[in-house]
Amino acid sequence: MMKNKILILIAAGILSFSACEKVITVDLNSSSPKVVVEGDITNEPGPYSIKLSNTANYYQPNVFPPVTGATVTVSDDAGNFETLTEVIPGTYQTAHLQGVPGRTYTMNINSNGNTYTASSTMPPPVPIDSVNFVENTKNQTYRIVCKFQDPPNILNYYKLQINSNDTAGFDTTSVRILKDGLADGQELSITYRTHLIFGDSVIVKLECIDFKTYEFFSTLPNVGGGISSILQAPPSNPVNNISNGGFGYFAAYSITRDTTFVH
Repeated sequence: MMKNKILILIAAGILSFSACEKVITVDLNSSSPKVVVEGDITNEPGPYSIKLSNTANYYQPNVFPPVTGATVTVSDDAGNFETLTEVIPGTYQTAHLQGVPGRTYTMNINSNGNTYTASSTMPPPVPIDSVNFVENTKNQTYRIVCKFQDPPNILNYYKLQINSNDTAGFDTTSVRILKDGLADGQELSITYRTHLIFGDSVIVKLECIDFKTYEFFSTLPNVGGGISSILQAPPSNPVNNISNGGFGYFAAYSITRDTTFVH
């Protein structure tokens, strides 16, 4: 679960919200527990996990009870269907499902007499052209610049994540997002500021996400805690695709990777 602040980079363009999406406002003092979903389906080999938690009162300690005993299913528009297994309390995992770009995935959760659903369509992957490192000569740390060619004539949305052996060199849950907007069909780049040093290993993940996933990350509360900020019932929660008043996200996205060293 994300514990640190998620940093957001939004490219040119104005978000337009469709009628089926919503921003939820919760009473800070004594809100009833709400289900929070963290679900990911990708084009990489599974298993995939869907994590279910309950929100906590804003003024209570950061203890987020897992939602246990739920029935969780995922299906796609090609006729595949799977009931997930609860492998640890609150974490439900697939066994056979394989994410495929172009397919739409639908999640269904039944818990304590309530039903929550969400759908997400997986965009095709976009190759990474290059990963460059720009040194800050003052402290000998680096900015990571990921470049790629945006496919023309369609709206594209991206999320960049970084992993490294040097976990102290960057925020391990930090995220950058981007939409092509007026730069449709051009070479795009996303920059990630770090405190990595020369020789550190780096895994760069360029994720092609759908519009609803982009909306979720672009409307996260500007407070510490990332996803955990939702669990604390803040005054305003991000737009999400979970039905029936649920929080969080269910996302199907494609990934391309580049593994390199700071140089």
